[in-house]
Amino acid sequence: MPFVQQLRIHLAGDTAMPRRSAYAAGIHDDATVCWLDAKNDRMMTTAPAPIALTLLQKLLAEEHPALSLAPVPQELFEQRAIVSSNLPLRPSLWNIGLAATRLDRLMPPLQMDAKLRLRRWPDFRILAHRPDHFRLCALLIKQGASVQACCEILDMPQRAVQSFFNAAFLTAYAFPVMGEDAPVRPSPTDGLVNLWRQLRIRWSA
Repeated sequence: MPFVQQLRIHLAGDTAMPRRSAYAAGIHDDATVCWLDAKNDRMMTTAPAPIALTLLQKLLAEEHPALSLAPVPQELFEQRAIVSSNLPLRPSLWNIGLAATRLDRLMPPLQMDAKLRLRRWPDFRILAHRPDHFRLCALLIKQGASVQACCEILDMPQRAVQSFFNAAFLTAYAFPVMGEDAPVRPSPTDGLVNLWRQLRIRWSA
């Protein structure tokens, strides 16, 4: 199974899989690049964070990333997890997804005409200082839409929307849907801006 699908399953927290390990190793060329602790929302890189994150971004930008994810039991994780940098898991993966964007395609297995819908709102550490991501979330929490539909509805550049799609899919916040695309209508900019402003005031209080 490709790495992206492995990672999505690891993050999904599917209640039908109660025995699934919360711990895993991200492996490239038979070497562990990072350890994932979904239970405590941690990514632990084996090299300094800038080096490890740049490598992951580069690999995930490829059509067939040379990565694999190996679930490990907690005991083995505690014994072998060598840590250079300790990072928040989903915000770090979100940033990797943003940086792994290529203009000619979405992150495999997504096709350019794929329609995504949000499973739930992302961690607000992800949305802070990113009003465009907030606008996309407000749209996709209600209905599925393609990159093109999001661009037209929200008047946003294609690359920005593609980056969001990659990040939301990689972190398992979004899932593909079938059916007709979201109808194009005027963007509710004023309402979203006001809501965004209110949330920022609450965070800073």
